[in-house]
This record gives sequence, structure tokens and C-alpha cells, in this order.
Amino acid sequence: MGVGIRRLGREDAELFNELSEADNLFDEDPSGAPSGALTLDGARAFLADPSVLFWVAEAGTLTVGFLHCIVQRRRTAGPWAELLLMEMGVHAHWRRQGVGTALVSAMELWMAENDVLDVWVPANTYAVGFYLKAGFTADEGAILVKQLH
Repeated sequence: MGVGIRRLGREDAELFNELSEADNLFDEDPSGAPSGALTLDGARAFLADPSVLFWVAEAGTLTVGFLHCIVQRRRTAGPWAELLLMEMGVHAHWRRQGVGTALVSAMELWMAENDVLDVWVPANTYAVGFYLKAGFTADEGAILVKQLH
């Protein structure tokens, strides 16, 4: 069965929420809780946001992968924006079949069409090999996180 890649729009809010209720199945460790759905209006607003890029990989009616990026405008001369690849997942039964590569290719096509040259990814340790194989390189520094309580 072939896999198709498409970018979701606000009209895909129900599909987006269905995915959010089962996105743990796309993680390295699926035993965690899923992210959970937004309200339908919240999902529509999320998908309508011009800074949000969200692609899905579909095999027939099954969602088998997804990729979520944020478009970030630059404050310096040069390209107008860069992407932050926030999250990507491929269902465990569909890994090592080119789904992740196809999702990255869709993102790269969007980048080429929109004159965006850079994409950053705060990769989980288990995913670093995939991103290196996809042409990403290690950058200096580290990604640090702070949670406010």
C-alpha cells in the first residue's frame, strides 16, 4: 500500500484531534499518555495559524506518520524565516519503510518553495541517527529547557 503525504489545514481539525488522542503510538516508547485533543475550535485555530506546518503520512485511511514545524521569522538580513521542527512520529508498524524520509522531503519541498533555507530540530537521542541520515548536521551548543511552575 502506498503512502501519501499532505499538509493539514483547518478543515482537518477532526483528523488532527484523532491523531492527538493516539500520538503516543508514534513515539519510540508508546507506553506514555497521548497528548490529547484540543477543542474542535482550538484544533481549527492551530491548523489555520500561518506559522504552523503540520503534515501527515497516510496509507489509505490510516494516519501512519506526522511532522510538525513552526515557521520562525528571522530578525536579521538574509532568508526571511527558518523552521523549527517541533515533532515527528511514525507509527511503530510503519517504521523503516520510508515514511519519515517522505515527511522530511515534504518539509524540504515547502522550504524550497518558500525560500526558507534552515531547519532546526531538538532531536530526542533515539532519533539523532535518523536526522543525520536525512542530512542534518550537529550544531554547536545545546538545547536547554526551563519549565515554569
